[in-house]
Amino acid sequence: MRTILTTVGASLLNNARRNLRRGSNEAVSLQELTNYLRQASPEEASAETNSLKRLLQEGDRIVLLYSDTDEGDLCANALKAFYSHQGYQVEIARVHNLNYTESRFKMLGLRSLVATLIEHIQKERKAERKVLINATGGFKAEVAYATLVGLLFNVSVYYIHEAFQDIIEIPPIPINWDYSLFASYEEFFEWIDSEPRKTGEVQQRLHNLPAKDKIYLLLRDEPDGCTYLSPAGETFYRAYEERMTLPGEPILLSRKAREAYQSAEPSTRESFDKVLRKLRHPDLRSNQTELVRNGDCLVYPRGHCNERVIFYEQEGKIYVCELVRHSDESYERLISERVLREHYGDFTPWSG
Repeated sequence: MRTILTTVGASLLNNARRNLRRGSNEAVSLQELTNYLRQASPEEASAETNSLKRLLQEGDRIVLLYSDTDEGDLCANALKAFYSHQGYQVEIARVHNLNYTESRFKMLGLRSLVATLIEHIQKERKAERKVLINATGGFKAEVAYATLVGLLFNVSVYYIHEAFQDIIEIPPIPINWDYSLFASYEEFFEWIDSEPRKTGEVQQRLHNLPAKDKIYLLLRDEPDGCTYLSPAGETFYRAYEERMTLPGEPILLSRKAREAYQSAEPSTRESFDKVLRKLRHPDLRSNQTELVRNGDCLVYPRGHCNERVIFYEQEGKIYVCELVRHSDESYERLISERVLREHYGDFTPWSG
């Protein structure tokens, strides 16, 4: 079974007004809009019906994502009635703050669109339904961000090209996106995403971060005095979070690493858990791993991090030899000696 996430614009209302000889600001009732849908051809009625005619298959489910406006609500409900009458299962979802006021649309509206698309992708996948995005309705900026969501979440995106009036598919591309920036500065991204943050406070936090210029490209300062993840930043961060839920490669702890983990304070164990969850993903650890001095093991991560993991890879598994920190100088003491994998044994699975 498939679910088609469909953005809803105002073309249905505009076309109905012309058909009914109404002015651009004259009201059209839900019943009038529904009647128009039944009388007009799908190609003429609206961008949504034009594209869905080419996409729909028997048994498909439709989710209509509409703007935070009276017009969006009216169009979505008319489309719901139209497709429900044809036997399709239809759900409507308001995209909060997507109201086409320029400043709110550029920031809050597009961020909300991204979040709503991702929420429904994850929901449908949990229900084991294939997801498609139909991004024909709405402004071109919505198409752009819907396409970015599709690429990052491995979902095909469709829209009707204005010049050719034919459906165009943007298939998911098998690219290994680089999420190392989010992995390295996870604490910062968690912090800025948790609630609105004053711009001055954000700049203060960024000041001492080596990658502050790269991070700032994913942020946007707003007139309310706060700095938020930009719509693109929101998309990449949600994709990183999704990436972290995947199982990755199995991790085994040596007896010494296990003892260090079990004897650590809860907050320290939590910090090591975060590092180990990233370690199990090859794409996250590849750029943040280096060879231990005076040894044949690897250390992860490099850079500004208190917790370090000494490990080696073998036959698709990660063997963790040591869990050490800078704050108690256990890392410094360890690397002053030779760190050889042959010195470690009794490995058991990490259950994180």
